[in-house]
Amino acid sequence: MRFPNDCRLAENVDEIDLILGGHDHVYEVKKVNEKLIVKSGTDFRQLSKITIKFFGNKFDIDVQEVNITAKEFEENESLKEILSTYSVHIEEKMDTVLGHFNCDLDGRFSKIRTQETNLGNFIADIMLACTHSDLAILNSGTLRSDRIHPKGVFKLRDLSSIMPAVDPMVVISATGEQIWKALENGVSQWPKLEGRFPQVSGIQFAFDPTKPPGSRIDPRFIKIGDEYLEMDQKYRLVTKDYLRQGKDGYDVFKDCEILLSEEECPELCTAIQNHFEAIKILTDHGRFHTHHRQSLVALSRRHSIIKMHEMAHSVAADSLINTISNAHPPHRQCKRSISLDPRRSLTNNRRISIDDIEYEQCKLEPKVEGRIMIVTEEILMQLEKERKEFAENAILDEVIPEEPEEN
Repeated sequence: MRFPNDCRLAENVDEIDLILGGHDHVYEVKKVNEKLIVKSGTDFRQLSKITIKFFGNKFDIDVQEVNITAKEFEENESLKEILSTYSVHIEEKMDTVLGHFNCDLDGRFSKIRTQETNLGNFIADIMLACTHSDLAILNSGTLRSDRIHPKGVFKLRDLSSIMPAVDPMVVISATGEQIWKALENGVSQWPKLEGRFPQVSGIQFAFDPTKPPGSRIDPRFIKIGDEYLEMDQKYRLVTKDYLRQGKDGYDVFKDCEILLSEEECPELCTAIQNHFEAIKILTDHGRFHTHHRQSLVALSRRHSIIKMHEMAHSVAADSLINTISNAHPPHRQCKRSISLDPRRSLTNNRRISIDDIEYEQCKLEPKVEGRIMIVTEEILMQLEKERKEFAENAILDEVIPEEPEEN
């Protein structure tokens, strides 16, 4: 368990004299309430040699840090021979090239457990796209590499270092209020490097770490897709089954209806490999292009693109009409009719825009996009401005009726 929990144990249980802790990935020895807490590092890079000497009813504990290097220990030849029969096949598989990233991926615990990162965005986007959900929430403790992955070739070995465990996904139905509470839990332990800190897709929020846990996020500024969160509305949320069970403090998910069980969703690591395969299908011109592949873009994002293009075409059409009217007075206007209906080319533009964004995903260059923000005075002013503009536009949409379509 985490070091703060080790400390609480030492402070409250008198019968314990020595605590051998883990989970923090650091080497540390500290005395709390006259009890030793020993953290022995991670991944067998260190070990602790602990010697206990008894003197009647008293004892003395000595802790020695041992750093592991290959030169200090002789190889066990018989074990090496047995392992080699398996390791050859495993190593060949691990060297499978999945793709080529055009940027570094930040998986450091100091970053991924305290803020939005491009690695977290990449994984969460895949979760969103492959399940056609409204939003994705992933606990950052899932991502275990604790390092920066340099741009270039990305192998199965790299993916395994990031995600060494099997992680089943589920899609649940969650209300806006439940989503808000889940996010509050996610940022409740900040700035501690807690695995509950969320990496997200399809959602944007800001939190104020100066406020007490449970009240750090103003729900007025939470956006799902292009819309602001509605407390009573139900949303399609993809997450790990681990969180759906209420682990890492996400108790609110235990009450949510399951829309797609872990049997109906791809396993997370498999979904990531399918994502790379879908990119190969889309970009390999020598292959037969098939739609039987994993989607690279979530349906919710496709709808946003279509909405954006509809607005753009509407504005463009109005602008073109005004330009022609001003250039040609009524008595000199061309007799030849010109169709200015933006709907005629809308279908083609929808297709182009969706294809464009799928090809954008093929670049494998995930970015930090402002999905998770820490509140400052400047950011708060911007959030208030955007919320006000959204409300004003909503009023305009209600006041100005849509024109009936021509038959």
